[in-house]
Formats: sequence, structure tokens, C-alpha cells
Amino acid sequence: MTGGLRRHAWWMAVLSAACLDASGGSVTGTKQSTRLYTAPDPAATGGIAFRLPATCEPVEAAIAVPVMSRELAYNGQVSADGRSVRFEGLPVNRYDLVLVFDGRVVEGVLLHRDASTLTDADRGKIKSTVDRSIAFFDTKAIHRCEGVAGAEGRASAVLQEVRTRPITLQDASVRTDIQVRSLKLAFFEDVGPGWHMIRSRELIRQEVGPGDAKGLLAHQHDPQLQGIRVMDDVRDLGTIAITAKQ
Repeated sequence: MTGGLRRHAWWMAVLSAACLDASGGSVTGTKQSTRLYTAPDPAATGGIAFRLPATCEPVEAAIAVPVMSRELAYNGQVSADGRSVRFEGLPVNRYDLVLVFDGRVVEGVLLHRDASTLTDADRGKIKSTVDRSIAFFDTKAIHRCEGVAGAEGRASAVLQEVRTRPITLQDASVRTDIQVRSLKLAFFEDVGPGWHMIRSRELIRQEVGPGDAKGLLAHQHDPQLQGIRVMDDVRDLGTIAITAKQ
């Protein structure tokens, strides 16, 4: 079974088990998978803490991605009112943050250290690669893509995918009122005739219910969420000036 088919089968199992309430009714709301994230390191004393201004809507989820280890992603503890976030058990590193709100995502991921040299042709080929990947998702957007062009070219991207078409559950019932959303980091290399996606790191995977914002989340890049150094203590960033939803 290919990776795409395995993911599709896994999603069918999750949706059939989690989407319906005890009475067999409609979806209960957005579900965020907890299997995506790296467990805090019990030996690490570092972390990140911050608050959001009163003018900003509550945050629903926060993810910290270590700059030197893109295969890892830590899930932050969000307060009940959605106004403060705390990460604990973070090893020494620099971290980029991704904040998920109702209807939008704000991220500060470093995609490439130097100025990007990708051409329009490179970006077109990368888009073509993304469009052909994982047919389960019918709506896709590359929010940002940076890298180096030419021989042995490398690129990284912030990518969002959504299943907006009807979803068939394991009991053969078809649902048109739910969607599946994925936000990921994708990594590409130039193989000559085109760009190949060599790996990806999923950051968000959501079941989108009847009362949730549908389709692609609005995207914002915020450099202040990039490269936060963590040593041996929990670093308090104070109140982060995230702008209110437009």
C-alpha cells in the first residue's frame, strides 16, 4: 500500500470513529490529532511562554518547530481562554512558531537561510509536483516557497491541503458536511526534469465540522515568530503583538 493510500485509510478510520456523536449525529467540531507531535523531553528544562493581546482572537493551537530538526514538532499548552501558550520540555535549539486560529494560521517558519533564487519556472514545477501529490486532497495552496535554484537545487515550502469533496466513511455512508485539512512543511529537490518532494512534515491535521471555517485557512507570515532561542529555562516572550483577524 502506498503512503497516500495508507494516509487515506487512516483518515477513514479516524473519521468513522471520531466524527459522529453517540447518537450517530453530526460532527461535534474540529478535531486536532495529537499523534503528530513530538513528546516533550523530560530531561530538558527549556521552553517558551507567551500571551496574546486582547485585540487578537483566541488561539486554538500552537506548534514549535526546531530550526535544526524539521522532523520534530512540539505542541504547546493553550490556556482555556486561548490567550496564553506554554511549551515545556524543549531541548536547546532555535524554534519557529505556528499559531492556529479559527479561520487563519500565522507562522514564522524559516524556509531558507539565504535569499531565495527560485525562478518562476522552478515555482511552477514545484506547484505541479504538489498538485499531483496525495489525490485525497483536492484543494491545495503553497503559501510560501523559498530555496536555491540550479543543479542540486533545494527548496522548502509551507503547504496547505484540504479535502472539500464528499468523504466516504468505513460504514459506506457519504458525508458532504465535513472536510479534512492539513498544513505541512514540504521539502523539495531538483532532479533535472522537475522538482521532487523528498519529504514533508505535517504540522496540523484537522477534521472540519459543520460549524467550523471551511476550505483553506487564511495564511499570514510573521517574522517575529521565527528563530526563538531556547536554552535551559522557559523563555517568557511576554505579549506577542499578533494583529487581529481582518
